Amino acid sequence: MKFSRLIIQVLLVIAVITSIVLSFFIWTNTARYQRGRNIDVTTSTQNKNEVPINQVISPTSVIWRKDSSQHLIYNSNENIALSIQKIMQDWKIDSPKLVSQKDGAYYQKTIQSKNVLQLVYPSQTSTSILGYLLDNNSLRNDKSYSFNRILINLKDKEDKNIYLANDKNYTIYRAPVKNATSAPIKKLVNKANINLKIRLDIMKHGVFTIFTEPIKLNTYSYVISSKDDGEYTTALFDSNTSGLVTSEDNGVYTYNYGESKRLVSDHNSGELTFDDYTDTSVPKTKLAFLQRGYQKVTNLQNSISNLRLYSADWDKKSLIFREYVEGFPIFKKSEFGSIRIKFSRKGSTEHFLNKVLEVPVPSDQQPTKLKSTTDILKGLDKVGYSINDIQKIEVGYQWESEVDNEKVVDLKPTYYVKIDDHWKPYSDWTNDTAEDK
Repeated sequence: MKFSRLIIQVLLVIAVITSIVLSFFIWTNTARYQRGRNIDVTTSTQNKNEVPINQVISPTSVIWRKDSSQHLIYNSNENIALSIQKIMQDWKIDSPKLVSQKDGAYYQKTIQSKNVLQLVYPSQTSTSILGYLLDNNSLRNDKSYSFNRILINLKDKEDKNIYLANDKNYTIYRAPVKNATSAPIKKLVNKANINLKIRLDIMKHGVFTIFTEPIKLNTYSYVISSKDDGEYTTALFDSNTSGLVTSEDNGVYTYNYGESKRLVSDHNSGELTFDDYTDTSVPKTKLAFLQRGYQKVTNLQNSISNLRLYSADWDKKSLIFREYVEGFPIFKKSEFGSIRIKFSRKGSTEHFLNKVLEVPVPSDQQPTKLKSTTDILKGLDKVGYSINDIQKIEVGYQWESEVDNEKVVDLKPTYYVKIDDHWKPYSDWTNDTAEDK
């Protein structure tokens, strides 16, 4: 009996030591040990080259109206938008035809229709890009139309179409569909574990998603990764760093390779800017524009599984990418999101942050309850901002570094508001909290 008790005690000691060792490696070696919970679409073990372009450029919101109200839905274990996009690859979608344009009343009625599911892109895209992402030649080779919503009727069997809607000019197109069934999409909708009541309203600056009731969202924590400047210079200067000229001023390091390339790394903010004066060919089509942008982000970051195209300005040839969690964008301490890329005849410029989400870790913080959007708008009006001043308003995650662990960041939900072309959290505009007490 004494011998057996001794064996048990020894095994317990071994188990405790093993647990401590594993915990140490999880926190110090993010490349080797990964948490199993799938926060967005893919786990962080996925190699960046395995993240396809149709994941980085994809819808980020799914809206469903079954009865009297609309709901923003999401599944923490399976990204509904990407799953539907994959289903659509098997559909035969013909060339779209114009249904209506510049009719705000008809447009609002359409995007509020019953039994309609919507895939919403954060920025304008085009039918040619959709054709490329779905491998659909009818769309890819057709005249390119701009849109940011795909509408699918899940109940009317007689309506064998999808609808493409453009919030910018209230235009709607109808595209006939064959080989399609709503059954797998309905199955995905029924699996949603985030279901938030909303209303879509047309305002001066576009269509706003209004949360009609207070909403409760989880707070997340992530281990983040960063690189030394040498890793960036190796990747961005084509591994030829022997001719680099380096200078430093108050923590801002500048690396020049002749007069052709320059990297500026601000160690105080973690922001970097790369100018390539040899890259003077401006993409001629929207598809080429996005393909070039995708190539650049894969060259910058080790992990892009959470990265999504957030904004595309075709006229200024500028792209903005943000990281997403649970279908909501992350706002970092910068004006440009995670990565901003700009093309011009004088060369290309890339702004980016040296902090990337890698591994989700358990958070001991309670879910955050936010006010309804109506209450947020009232709060802005109270301090002097009318609804016409607000260019955009959306729920996003605020990036907050932990004081006692610089490798861990907390992501806390709040409202972000864009006024005068600047994104700020609601609290910065009003000196009030967005949380519902």
